[in-house]
Amino acid sequence: MRQLLCRLAALLGLVACTITNVYALSAQADDDILRDFLWQNFIKRPAEKRPKIGLALSAGGVRGFAHVGTLEILSNAGVPVDMISGTSMGAVVGALYAGGLPPEKLWEIGSHLTMKTITPDLNVVGLWRFFFAKKLPSSANLVNFFHEQLGDIKFEDLTIPFSCAAMDIKTGERVVFNSGPLAIAVRASMNLPGVFSPVEYRHRKLVDGAVVDYLPVESVKKMGADYIIASVTPPDFFSKTPQTIAAYLIRVGDVRGAAMIEEAAQKANFVLTNRVVDVGTLELDQVYKAGEVGIIEAHQHLEELQQSILLFAWPYVLEP
Repeated sequence: MRQLLCRLAALLGLVACTITNVYALSAQADDDILRDFLWQNFIKRPAEKRPKIGLALSAGGVRGFAHVGTLEILSNAGVPVDMISGTSMGAVVGALYAGGLPPEKLWEIGSHLTMKTITPDLNVVGLWRFFFAKKLPSSANLVNFFHEQLGDIKFEDLTIPFSCAAMDIKTGERVVFNSGPLAIAVRASMNLPGVFSPVEYRHRKLVDGAVVDYLPVESVKKMGADYIIASVTPPDFFSKTPQTIAAYLIRVGDVRGAAMIEEAAQKANFVLTNRVVDVGTLELDQVYKAGEVGIIEAHQHLEELQQSILLFAWPYVLEP
């Protein structure tokens, strides 16, 4: 008799658990349906009838190619991006996207990136200048690269408003570009100090903006963003020990960048943290690895991001 009662109790417990799970699944399904309905309603609204969404793309060298994965997921989900600010590799990716190139084109471009894309000095003359004239390589080829991809375009001609930052090596000032020729501004933004010679532009000598604005949340806010998504590629301090002077200089910049990330991220509404490990700043053959990290991070947090945007935009979502 006791065994029968025990079995009956176990059966009733199983039934109760099953009913609870069914109700939980039903409630979850209802939540998903409601969120999808509200999301579709939100993304169909004209830009002037919803909050403006800005995207801040961090520096990070090759790790910054993770932003391409971020953009792919956001684009597929219909997340509106009304303005972009980027630094260093974030400036390169952001400028190309703001210029109208879709994520699939950015992946294609990534597959062809080499140091020759950036510098013309990978030759005997360049080595002579470096060893004997004590001159760093130039990043001039990046201007040609942008002309090939977008033409001789200006900030004012971009599909999406865009800005990028560099640093004046003479004064230490942050210099934000949002007008005039695009290519040279982006070149300056990713012009690694100690690796490439400073870019002379507008009476300044400019180097990588990561030194002063690793994650440009404040810049995209000043552009008019109400809600800011930050795509961050934090430095990786543990995978590789620097072996060259240039690598040590980059590491020093990364340490400074880590502190700037922490401060800037607090001002964003949502942060996607792309932890790209064991990839050096200039390992251009690893761009796909970085991009895949961006896809995974954005995909894992997409529903959370959508809910965050909907809660922020709730009054707009309910408007007829």
